Amino acid sequence: QPVMATWLIWATLDTVTFLGMYAKGALNAQIIAVIGGAWCIALLSLKLGRPGWTRVDKLCLFGAAIAVAFWAASGDAALALVTSLTATFLGAIPTFVSAWQDPRRENKVAWTIGTAACIGAMFAVPRWTIADAAQPITFFLIQIVMVYILYVHGARLPFPVPVVDEMSV
Repeated sequence: QPVMATWLIWATLDTVTFLGMYAKGALNAQIIAVIGGAWCIALLSLKLGRPGWTRVDKLCLFGAAIAVAFWAASGDAALALVTSLTATFLGAIPTFVSAWQDPRRENKVAWTIGTAACIGAMFAVPRWTIADAAQPITFFLIQIVMVYILYVHGARLPFPVPVVDEMSV
């Protein structure tokens, strides 16, 4: 069950990241594929995802809005990439929290494949500049956190896991 807030934030910020990378001439296949997937999941999450917005979700959405506004004010595509990717990582927090509470909510195989794709993208970075490397590094960090939660933290939990009231997070 996708976390609606995370996927809406990611789809929006992936689009911002795409535009920043395009402006810097640093597009890669990963960001192009991610935009399509993120928007598909974001749209599906409106109907099938975890409904509602927790305080954590709202805080992450606020962070995403700040990143977009910062880019608009600065006009600097490289600075925009850093701020939008920071917000992308922050936008993952609702999914991290959801998976921490009950790792069974996430698909281990999908996150493992995503991690492998991110490792491949890291090897494919043509130049280690902010424009070329920041997006693959950020996506890799998100994947690593999720893999840790799913495989290490999840393995330590007895099931069934009590679901914590997300409003208290």
